[in-house]
Amino acid sequence: MSIEKRLEERNKLLEYVDNCELKTPEEVARLFEEYTKLIWDHKLVGKIYDFYCDDAVIHSGNGNDVTGVDNVFAGTLQFISSFPDLKFKFLDIFAEGDEESGYKFVQAVYYDGINTGYSQFGKPTGKPLSEDDYCMSVCECLVKKVNGRWKIVEEWLVRSSESLENTMKSFIQSEENDFEETAACEEIECE
Repeated sequence: MSIEKRLEERNKLLEYVDNCELKTPEEVARLFEEYTKLIWDHKLVGKIYDFYCDDAVIHSGNGNDVTGVDNVFAGTLQFISSFPDLKFKFLDIFAEGDEESGYKFVQAVYYDGINTGYSQFGKPTGKPLSEDDYCMSVCECLVKKVNGRWKIVEEWLVRSSESLENTMKSFIQSEENDFEETAACEEIECE
Protein backbone atom coordinates (compact mmCIF):
# COMPACT_ATOMS: atom_id res chain seq x y z
CA MET A 1 0.00 0.00 0.00
CA SER A 2 1.40 3.40 -0.95
CA ILE A 3 2.08 6.05 1.68
CA GLU A 4 -0.72 8.16 0.23
CA LYS A 5 -3.22 5.32 0.59
CA ARG A 6 -2.06 4.62 4.17
CA LEU A 7 -2.43 8.29 5.08
CA GLU A 8 -5.86 8.44 3.47
CA GLU A 9 -6.95 5.32 5.40
CA ARG A 10 -5.51 6.69 8.67
CA ASN A 11 -7.19 10.06 8.20
CA LYS A 12 -10.59 8.42 7.53
CA LEU A 13 -10.21 6.32 10.67
CA LEU A 14 -9.17 9.36 12.73
CA GLU A 15 -12.12 11.40 11.42
CA TYR A 16 -14.61 8.80 12.64
CA VAL A 17 -12.82 7.99 15.90
CA ASP A 18 -12.41 11.64 16.88
CA ASN A 19 -16.00 12.62 16.04
CA CYS A 20 -18.17 9.60 16.84
CA GLU A 21 -20.95 10.38 19.33
CA LEU A 22 -21.77 6.77 20.38
CA LYS A 23 -25.53 7.01 20.16
CA THR A 24 -26.11 3.41 19.00
CA PRO A 25 -24.48 0.02 19.54
CA GLU A 26 -23.55 -0.03 15.84
CA GLU A 27 -21.56 3.19 16.28
CA VAL A 28 -19.77 1.64 19.27
CA ALA A 29 -18.81 -1.44 17.25
CA ARG A 30 -17.56 0.67 14.36
CA LEU A 31 -15.70 3.06 16.67
CA PHE A 32 -13.75 0.34 18.42
CA GLU A 33 -12.95 -1.52 15.22
CA GLU A 34 -11.54 1.67 13.71
CA TYR A 35 -9.83 2.64 16.97
CA THR A 36 -8.19 -0.82 17.12
CA LYS A 37 -6.89 -0.38 13.57
CA LEU A 38 -5.41 3.02 14.51
CA ILE A 39 -3.59 1.54 17.51
CA TRP A 40 -2.31 -1.70 16.00
CA ASP A 41 -2.13 -1.13 12.23
CA HIS A 42 -1.16 2.55 12.24
CA LYS A 43 0.76 2.48 15.56
CA LEU A 44 -1.10 5.48 17.06
CA VAL A 45 -0.64 3.97 20.51
CA GLY A 46 -1.24 7.31 22.24
CA LYS A 47 -4.93 6.97 21.32
CA ILE A 48 -5.14 4.52 24.24
CA TYR A 49 -5.26 7.55 26.53
CA ASP A 50 -8.35 8.81 24.68
CA PHE A 51 -10.30 5.59 25.18
CA TYR A 52 -9.20 3.95 28.44
CA CYS A 53 -10.22 5.31 31.82
CA ASP A 54 -7.25 6.26 34.05
CA ASP A 55 -8.00 3.36 36.39
CA ALA A 56 -9.26 0.86 33.78
CA VAL A 57 -8.78 -2.82 34.57
CA ILE A 58 -8.00 -5.50 31.98
CA HIS A 59 -8.68 -9.01 33.21
CA SER A 60 -6.46 -11.46 31.31
CA GLY A 61 -7.20 -15.10 30.72
CA ASN A 62 -3.84 -15.94 32.31
CA GLY A 63 -4.85 -14.26 35.59
CA ASN A 64 -2.45 -11.31 35.26
CA ASP A 65 -4.76 -8.32 35.50
CA VAL A 66 -3.53 -4.95 34.23
CA THR A 67 -4.68 -1.84 36.07
CA GLY A 68 -4.38 1.74 34.84
CA VAL A 69 -4.12 3.35 31.44
CA ASP A 70 -0.32 3.73 31.75
CA ASN A 71 0.03 -0.05 32.11
CA VAL A 72 -2.34 -0.66 29.18
CA PHE A 73 -0.15 1.68 27.12
CA ALA A 74 3.08 -0.04 28.24
CA GLY A 75 1.72 -3.53 27.52
CA THR A 76 0.57 -2.47 24.06
CA LEU A 77 3.98 -0.98 23.27
CA GLN A 78 5.68 -4.16 24.46
CA PHE A 79 3.47 -6.32 22.23
CA ILE A 80 3.93 -4.03 19.22
CA SER A 81 7.71 -3.99 19.72
CA SER A 82 7.72 -7.80 19.62
CA PHE A 83 5.69 -7.75 16.37
CA PRO A 84 6.35 -4.41 14.63
CA ASP A 85 4.39 -5.46 11.53
CA LEU A 86 1.44 -6.82 13.56
CA LYS A 87 -1.98 -6.49 11.93
CA PHE A 88 -5.38 -7.40 13.31
CA LYS A 89 -7.85 -9.24 11.12
CA PHE A 90 -11.36 -8.85 12.51
CA LEU A 91 -13.54 -11.94 12.69
CA ASP A 92 -16.41 -10.10 14.30
CA ILE A 93 -17.32 -7.19 16.55
CA PHE A 94 -20.68 -6.31 18.02
CA ALA A 95 -22.04 -4.10 20.78
CA GLU A 96 -25.10 -3.69 22.95
CA GLY A 97 -26.32 -1.05 25.36
CA ASP A 98 -27.42 2.56 25.29
CA GLU A 99 -26.28 6.10 26.03
CA GLU A 100 -27.67 6.06 29.55
CA SER A 101 -26.24 2.84 30.98
CA GLY A 102 -23.23 2.50 28.70
CA TYR A 103 -22.20 -0.16 26.24
CA LYS A 104 -20.49 -3.50 26.09
CA PHE A 105 -18.73 -4.65 22.97
CA VAL A 106 -17.07 -7.91 22.04
CA GLN A 107 -14.48 -8.36 19.33
CA ALA A 108 -12.65 -11.40 18.00
CA VAL A 109 -9.48 -10.94 15.94
CA TYR A 110 -6.64 -12.93 14.40
CA TYR A 111 -3.09 -11.65 14.73
CA ASP A 112 -0.81 -11.56 11.71
CA GLY A 113 2.83 -10.54 12.08
CA ILE A 114 6.42 -11.71 12.52
CA ASN A 115 8.32 -11.76 15.82
CA THR A 116 11.24 -9.48 14.88
CA GLY A 117 11.51 -7.70 18.23
CA TYR A 118 12.42 -8.71 21.76
CA SER A 119 9.62 -10.08 23.95
CA GLN A 120 9.16 -11.34 27.47
CA PHE A 121 10.45 -14.67 26.15
CA GLY A 122 13.77 -13.30 24.88
CA LYS A 123 15.31 -12.57 21.52
CA PRO A 124 13.27 -12.30 18.31
CA THR A 125 12.59 -15.62 16.61
CA GLY A 126 11.54 -14.53 13.12
CA LYS A 127 8.51 -16.80 13.44
CA PRO A 128 5.18 -15.60 12.03
CA LEU A 129 1.77 -15.36 13.64
CA SER A 130 -0.98 -15.96 11.13
CA GLU A 131 -4.48 -17.34 10.69
CA ASP A 132 -2.88 -20.73 10.10
CA ASP A 133 -1.62 -20.67 13.69
CA TYR A 134 -5.09 -19.76 14.94
CA CYS A 135 -3.51 -17.04 17.02
CA MET A 136 -6.44 -14.93 18.04
CA SER A 137 -7.91 -12.94 20.86
CA VAL A 138 -11.37 -12.23 22.11
CA CYS A 139 -12.13 -9.29 24.34
CA GLU A 140 -15.21 -7.84 25.94
CA CYS A 141 -15.16 -4.20 27.02
CA LEU A 142 -17.41 -2.14 29.24
CA VAL A 143 -17.68 1.46 27.98
CA LYS A 144 -19.04 4.24 30.22
CA LYS A 145 -19.08 8.03 30.18
CA VAL A 146 -16.26 9.36 32.34
CA ASN A 147 -16.01 13.15 32.69
CA GLY A 148 -18.16 13.57 29.58
CA ARG A 149 -16.12 11.17 27.38
CA TRP A 150 -16.78 7.55 26.47
CA LYS A 151 -14.02 5.37 27.97
CA ILE A 152 -13.29 1.70 28.45
CA VAL A 153 -13.53 1.14 32.20
CA GLU A 154 -13.11 -2.63 32.24
CA GLU A 155 -12.00 -5.29 29.76
CA TRP A 156 -11.86 -9.07 29.73
CA LEU A 157 -9.20 -10.43 27.35
CA VAL A 158 -8.26 -13.94 26.25
CA ARG A 159 -5.40 -14.53 23.81
CA SER A 160 -4.11 -17.69 22.16
CA SER A 161 -1.31 -17.89 24.71
CA GLU A 162 0.17 -21.16 23.46
CA SER A 163 0.49 -19.93 19.90
CA LEU A 164 2.03 -16.62 21.04
CA GLU A 165 4.50 -18.35 23.34
CA ASN A 166 5.53 -20.84 20.65
CA THR A 167 6.12 -17.99 18.21
CA MET A 168 8.07 -15.83 20.66
CA LYS A 169 10.16 -18.45 22.46
CA SER A 170 13.71 -18.16 21.23
CA PHE A 171 15.45 -20.82 19.23
CA ILE A 172 18.26 -22.65 20.94
CA GLN A 173 20.88 -20.03 20.16
CA SER A 174 23.60 -21.05 17.74
CA GLU A 175 25.43 -19.36 14.91
CA GLU A 176 23.26 -20.88 12.20
CA ASN A 177 19.89 -19.92 13.71
CA ASP A 178 20.51 -16.70 15.60
CA PHE A 179 17.72 -14.70 13.97
CA GLU A 180 18.69 -11.41 15.55
CA GLU A 181 22.25 -11.51 14.20
CA THR A 182 21.12 -12.69 10.78
CA ALA A 183 18.42 -10.01 10.53
CA ALA A 184 20.86 -7.29 11.62
CA CYS A 185 23.38 -8.39 9.00
CA GLU A 186 20.72 -8.29 6.28
CA GLU A 187 19.79 -4.71 7.20
CA ILE A 188 23.32 -3.30 7.41
CA GLU A 189 26.55 -4.29 5.81
CA CYS A 190 28.43 -6.46 8.32
CA GLU A 191 32.17 -6.12 8.52
